Amino acid sequence: MKRENVKKTWYLRPSTAEMVEALFQENNCGTQSEFVEKALLYYIGYLKAEKNMDYLSPTIMSSMRAASDEGITRITRMLFKLAVESAVMNNLIAATVQFDPEQYNTLRRESERMVRKTNGDFGMTDALKWQKKMDID
Repeated sequence: MKRENVKKTWYLRPSTAEMVEALFQENNCGTQSEFVEKALLYYIGYLKAEKNMDYLSPTIMSSMRAASDEGITRITRMLFKLAVESAVMNNLIAATVQFDPEQYNTLRRESERMVRKTNGDFGMTDALKWQKKMDID
């Protein structure tokens, strides 16, 4: 199918005409007219995008909010599951270990101090080492 072209006459500054002559072949254009047409289409797309920016920005923000909300929901569900597991472990420990409230409060304060000291990187091996050290003292 053959494309129909419309002949138009525009005036260009000599420097612009020189740039067209210098660049049209570098950009895989068979003619200077093809180069000018591509340049015009590109600029028209730029102008349309500028007008659509008022629409695109809220759309992008809405999509980002939805993705963020989805992540927050996932994290909240995981925290709930961890809280349930923690409650189960607490009940198992309370049923098997006889601590009076003062011993528990001391253990809690020391545990908080250790977690702060290690910036939250306190695992079971750290607890075992800590308990052995406490038994020696």
